[in-house]
Amino acid sequence: MLYVNNGQLVIELKKLMLDNEISQKEISDKLGIKQQGLTKLLNKKNFGFEKKKKILEAMGYEMEIKFIKKESRPNLKG
Repeated sequence: MLYVNNGQLVIELKKLMLDNEISQKEISDKLGIKQQGLTKLLNKKNFGFEKKKKILEAMGYEMEIKFIKKESRPNLKG
């Protein structure tokens, strides 16, 4: 899947929590932060790569980033 903004990544993190029945409390405990801190973090418009990575690791996941060269597309504007 191609993500174009941080909001999409946060939605995917929340989906993983639901799909795996992992609560914010469980994740915050593993991260050593208060549940309110995790909630604030997830509600921020922009939070860093390292924080996302730590949240995923707390859920038993890894983050994989892939760089893909854009394909040349013909100019369709006549």
